Amino acid sequence: TMLPYVMKYNRAAAAAEMTEIGLALGLDGRDRSTGEMADATIDEIGRLFGAIGITPTLAKLGLPADKLDWTAEQALGIDRLIKNNPRPFDLAAMRGLIQAAYDGDLATDVM
Repeated sequence: TMLPYVMKYNRAAAAAEMTEIGLALGLDGRDRSTGEMADATIDEIGRLFGAIGITPTLAKLGLPADKLDWTAEQALGIDRLIKNNPRPFDLAAMRGLIQAAYDGDLATDVM
């Protein structure tokens, strides 16, 4: 559920790596910038998740809206993920990511 949203959050820091993933997935990189390829890769990951039945949002997974702040706080405590992330997280950024994943909003400016 979270991968497309995490990829969107990290796009600015890892667009080249996302482009490589997109090419490995068979996306056409001709006439596309690195940023465009990163976006296409995020879209393709979302499409693949849908095709295999992965729930697209935290809301559809059943996360109550009143647990979003708690979820963001807990996520910041997962050191192996936070320390290895290409872009730093603080509580506001994590809260934005969790909200986007709850709403199913990959276009949000919060990320």
